Amino acid sequence: MNAIQNNIKNLSPQYLLDLYNKLRVNSKKRIESIISAIPDLVFLVDSNGKYLDVLATGKEHLLYRPKDEIIGKHITDFFDDETSEKLLSLVKETIKTQTLQCLEYELFLSSKKELYEARVVPAHFEEFDNDTVIVIVRDITHKLERKKEIDISKAEMKYLATHDPLTNLPNRTLIFEHLNHAITTARRIESKGALLFIDIDGFKDINDNYSHHTGDLLLQEFAIRLSQTTRESDVFGRLSGDEFLLILENITSVDDVLNTIEKIKKQLIRPFFINGLSLEITVSIGGAFFPENGDNADKLIHAADQAMYNVKKNGKDGFTFYSKEFSIISNEYFFIQHALKKAIKEDDFTIVYQPQFSLYNDSLTSVEILLRCNSSELKDIPVSRLISIAEESNIIHNISLFVMEKCCRQIEKWKDLAIAPLKIAVNLSRKELCDENLVKVITGNLSACSIKADMLEFEITESTLLQNNRSAKKNISELRKLGCSFSLDDYGTGFSSLSNLREFNLDKIKIDKSFIADLEDDDNDRIIVSATINMVKELGLTVLAEGVETKGQEKLLKEFECDEVQGYLYSHPLSAEKMTELLISEK
Repeated sequence: MNAIQNNIKNLSPQYLLDLYNKLRVNSKKRIESIISAIPDLVFLVDSNGKYLDVLATGKEHLLYRPKDEIIGKHITDFFDDETSEKLLSLVKETIKTQTLQCLEYELFLSSKKELYEARVVPAHFEEFDNDTVIVIVRDITHKLERKKEIDISKAEMKYLATHDPLTNLPNRTLIFEHLNHAITTARRIESKGALLFIDIDGFKDINDNYSHHTGDLLLQEFAIRLSQTTRESDVFGRLSGDEFLLILENITSVDDVLNTIEKIKKQLIRPFFINGLSLEITVSIGGAFFPENGDNADKLIHAADQAMYNVKKNGKDGFTFYSKEFSIISNEYFFIQHALKKAIKEDDFTIVYQPQFSLYNDSLTSVEILLRCNSSELKDIPVSRLISIAEESNIIHNISLFVMEKCCRQIEKWKDLAIAPLKIAVNLSRKELCDENLVKVITGNLSACSIKADMLEFEITESTLLQNNRSAKKNISELRKLGCSFSLDDYGTGFSSLSNLREFNLDKIKIDKSFIADLEDDDNDRIIVSATINMVKELGLTVLAEGVETKGQEKLLKEFECDEVQGYLYSHPLSAEKMTELLISEK
């Protein structure tokens, strides 16, 4: 150490000064080299806010003016009063505390908003006094843009979470939120509101006949039209599928609701033109008042749904308000539904056989299969009601499989005894006939029992014809090609036209028993039955009268030249054993 000190003492003052200046210059160069690599602007600013130097211009385009136009100018020459005040305050705080200070500020440059970050540190340069700072400015506009993107993304996510993507209407989540708030408000201020449950009639058939894309386009146009009927305070949303809800707050009378429904109906008078198709639709609407019909969204929607279901049950295309009676009907519906599921699980069904005879020679022509439920819970409920609920609750498929399998197995047994009838008639519900797997199920059972398709006759109802469903037509066509025949059951109770009879290519028409019951006493019934028989025979179809119970009815039907009959006059529905005995006697 002493040796070093002695060496330094031997150095001349000039040499030491030159060395100091050299080190200082090298140090400054290193600092300038580092600063020049920074992708930011670096300014030297005094305590008054005057620019003393521009140390780095790695992003010189951010200056929007030459460097020499900045040096000597003041912060206030480039910024608005508010930003200038903030920057000057930052400079003074840095000088006072000798610590790093930061600030984010916005500027409108080149017709757009940009975001900058200013970091201010003490300068500590020898040629400047201690009242000098370095201001490092960084462009962080990307941060602003990213924030916007995040905000937009959050807004989009919130919108998607509360709106239906197909129609852009409020979805179930937002509807429940609005409805619960509306009910709470109505209770608090003692006002009244209404909820309308709107369901498009026959929408499934539009999907089946034309395509789901067509159905989606219809829903979009439907949403637009009905939105035009609402007040600004109303909330119109899509619950699911073809089900929509309309919340009407602050209504003064029932007339307010009825006026809204009238507007809805007017919007539906014009056809919907979708993909070159002209579609006419109707709606079933159920209404419920709040808060009296439901103290929360769940209960109120359930009440309006029950009212809507009652409209569907009574022919669709209408409106009704909720009443407690609907609750009783709904409870019965779910009771039957549960009992049916239980009966299916426990195999609590049997098959009976209704013989059909020729009026010309009294011979057995065919046998209709009828389903009977052995459940004690369902014994007093008509089979037609059971089938209707089975269709609505989508459990008809399991029942159909049971009937078809039993039917084919029984035919197989009769074939083994060489007493099989010419035809076995099986009822097909609308849903079964539209099922895309129907042909596969039937051919599978026929194959398993080695039965020819021409032994099967399928009975369909007029309501099925009115649906005019493509899937139904396709299934009928394919089954006819296999050899199966088709008859129209309960003719006269619906609204089928001659064009329907021709288009569906039927083989037999069954006149409903309601026209046969008063045939002997009612002139109108005689005229209708006689005309129907003549018309059907002119079309080249077989005609059968249902529910024949008296000799007088039989006599008139013979005079009208009816082909076939069934009813208690000839036979009640028979068990498999009794039917076997009848077939043996007919052999």
